Amino acid sequence: MKKLYVPIITPFRQDESVDYEALKKLTKGLLAEGADGIYAGGSSAECFLMTGEERMKTLEAVISAADGAPVIAHIGAMGTRLSVALARHAEKAGASMISSVPPFYFSYGFDALKEYYWELADSVKLPLMIYYIPSNTGNHLTAEQLAEIMEGRENIVSIKFTSYDYYEMQQLHEHTGKQVISGKDECFLAAMSMNADGAIGTTFNCYLGHYKKILACLEKNDLRSAYGVQCKANEITRELCSVNLFAGVKALLQYKGYDAGIPRRPNCGMSEESRRQLIRCYEQNQG
Repeated sequence: MKKLYVPIITPFRQDESVDYEALKKLTKGLLAEGADGIYAGGSSAECFLMTGEERMKTLEAVISAADGAPVIAHIGAMGTRLSVALARHAEKAGASMISSVPPFYFSYGFDALKEYYWELADSVKLPLMIYYIPSNTGNHLTAEQLAEIMEGRENIVSIKFTSYDYYEMQQLHEHTGKQVISGKDECFLAAMSMNADGAIGTTFNCYLGHYKKILACLEKNDLRSAYGVQCKANEITRELCSVNLFAGVKALLQYKGYDAGIPRRPNCGMSEESRRQLIRCYEQNQG
């Protein structure tokens, strides 16, 4: 069974404080729409614009609202000490798994990144998912290097693979035997055809149903219909990416009836015309 986890956004009020009650309602709503679990505190949540305390409190809110459904806690940070502290908090709070991008901005070598993940894995008993997104972090690793990290600790069980190199993804899957989760929404169908175990994608917040339909089509070996749904999802995604992604996702969630709030600065909002165009595109491309 392919699993779809929603990397939930963070609703910020007009003063940019976190609206924890709105976050709980969104968590319940996404699970009711068919999400297999929630990926909390990731980049979709604007985590790097939040304090450590806010990240802990938002995780607690999501776990409380999830009512036993799986919650993966993203605990990536610029330094190992903070990541370890967030990992230990996630374990105490009841998260199902932890996940982390590699530290970025400074040019860390492979050995430093390997030690970072191994120290995280040793700090808790929870399973760990590597979050590999080289386009954002600048940390490009080979399949062999990623495999070395994953095989170095028993509780490194998974990788969120957010890259277009599906040959590398396939090699990781086949040669490590560990779970590979896709992170490129616009290539969801391609990743599933290369035997990814599931996906985590920002746009799942808004149109999760499209991706569930793609999986249903694939179960029937109906590739043509699956491709058609992917094309419709990508039309909305293209419109989303033409504005600030966070503002666009929150605008669609507002349209669907959720109190999604605003992006946190320096992420910006969107014009009323852009919002109307996005909603038109969304309405025209239902799966």
